[in-house]
Amino acid sequence: MRFGRCAVAVLTMAAIVGVGAGTCGQSILSVCDYRPPESHLAALSLQGSFLWFDGPYFDDRTRSLTARAAGDYSLLVSADTSGHELAALAEVRVANGAWSYEFDGSGDVKTYIRGDVFAIGALEAAASDDGVEVDVTVGIGAGRFRDVTPLATAIRIQNALLDIGVLIAPLEANSLLAVAQIVGEIGLTEEQRILSLTDTLVGTGLVLGNEVGVLGLLEVEQALNQVEGGRVCGQDLQVRVGVSAALLPATSAGATGVTQYNFAIAPDPITQLTASVTGKLRLADLGRFAVDGSVAFTRRLPDGWAARASYRVAIDNGWVAADETGSEHVLSGSLTTQIIGSVALSVVGELRYESGDEEISSSLTVHLSYDLF
Repeated sequence: MRFGRCAVAVLTMAAIVGVGAGTCGQSILSVCDYRPPESHLAALSLQGSFLWFDGPYFDDRTRSLTARAAGDYSLLVSADTSGHELAALAEVRVANGAWSYEFDGSGDVKTYIRGDVFAIGALEAAASDDGVEVDVTVGIGAGRFRDVTPLATAIRIQNALLDIGVLIAPLEANSLLAVAQIVGEIGLTEEQRILSLTDTLVGTGLVLGNEVGVLGLLEVEQALNQVEGGRVCGQDLQVRVGVSAALLPATSAGATGVTQYNFAIAPDPITQLTASVTGKLRLADLGRFAVDGSVAFTRRLPDGWAARASYRVAIDNGWVAADETGSEHVLSGSLTTQIIGSVALSVVGELRYESGDEEISSSLTVHLSYDLF
């Protein structure tokens, strides 16, 4: 592999692994120790990019115009006896007047039977220029995901106040959980939340001079308003059966078996690691199957930057068409910074290889995104 084709990804990986992020992990509690009574995590972002190129020729042989717009939505809700998840990604591209689109969506509803054992119904849909496919499955599984963002934010608040000398020592476990409860409480205004947090912090007896001060209030406000995605911990294993139907360009349907494993961990307040692998099998023809696996690593860096690296592999062995097989590999890395409020600037490098390609393709994109919530 040529250096020029992987420089962006390698440098991004180096930034993720090699750059520290100040004081973190000083708490006696791990982020994944948090057990909220109910998890509710939602995120919606809009992204756009534009590229215009005109080469050194009088004619238009090298002139190109490319634009991309995308929306990404995710929702996680988990209570004692039920839960549901939604995820959707929609993208539209135009390159030299040719339009293309892609949509991937999934949703499920879980009913917990005992402990972390659940019954599940799931719907998945994919649409693109190549066609439309819908999967409807039901089954059983075990595991649970929890939104641990409140404790991650509480630990960031603690560490920021330790760094500027407002706190004279790390908070005890009970105090840190009390801060997390206030962070995650629904219905509070920002002013009420900050006031309640400062009262709780002063009540620990660890605030120097019993006064959080202006700098301390600014650190608390900044930690509460940081837009970098939530933190999730947990894992689950699902086994489902149902029907997979291709609606376009031709209509076909068949019985399908699905096995899926999902994993998420937040090793510290500024890091998120997720992984997922899904296998689909045509029950009427066991030689036709598809496997899709992915892993993603996100870490907040100093000075308001965040780094992300991900790898995805998809294998199709006669799944879409009985006489077609292939695979796809995608490695990407990105650096993102908030420039104004919820508006972020990202530099994204990607390496991609599909069956039949003569060489690895690479891309470098600069785009803006807007996190609605």
